[in-house]
Amino acid sequence: MKNLLYSFLVLSLCLSCNSEAKKVSNALLQEVDRIENEGISTNTELEKLEKELLQKTSLTDAELLRAFPKNLRELSLYEEASTAPGMPQAFGQFGKRKISLSIADAAGDFNSLATTFIGNYGLVNPSTENRKFNHIERDGIKTMSDYNAYDNETEMWLLYDNRFFISLRGDDMNPEGLWEAFDINALTGYKEMNK
Repeated sequence: MKNLLYSFLVLSLCLSCNSEAKKVSNALLQEVDRIENEGISTNTELEKLEKELLQKTSLTDAELLRAFPKNLRELSLYEEASTAPGMPQAFGQFGKRKISLSIADAAGDFNSLATTFIGNYGLVNPSTENRKFNHIERDGIKTMSDYNAYDNETEMWLLYDNRFFISLRGDDMNPEGLWEAFDINALTGYKEMNK
């Protein structure tokens, strides 16, 4: 990819003697180098995280359910939380299905849940007038969200305690409203199990 970008930039320089074009080309070259350097650090981060997660054992269904929150701020768990067959994951809904929460343990063989999230965090998805994608750090936690303005619904993903892949869905709320309604402190039971 880098060679293709360099070839394009060299061709642009050859075709134009404009000094402004040269400035833009130099800025693009610096951006390519910056992206590559960040890729190296991201790869190192991913390898370290993958190694740590491979050394851990996934929580049992009973452990996942025991730590699952009963409330998110003023919203109560609508029905009993459930687990997914064949995967260390618990899920439930709060406030008569206003918020859906899924918590998957990325330990052991399921480490790709965490490494994929970290790997995709730097990618920028195109937004439209009715569909907004963003990657924002909220309260020191990297989050990705997909906001459907037409239906006023938000899906949000985050990695909690470098192990638990969290998926949230909120009806009738934008990403900020969903983050405010969600209580990150409700997940402390999982953090205690990750020690």
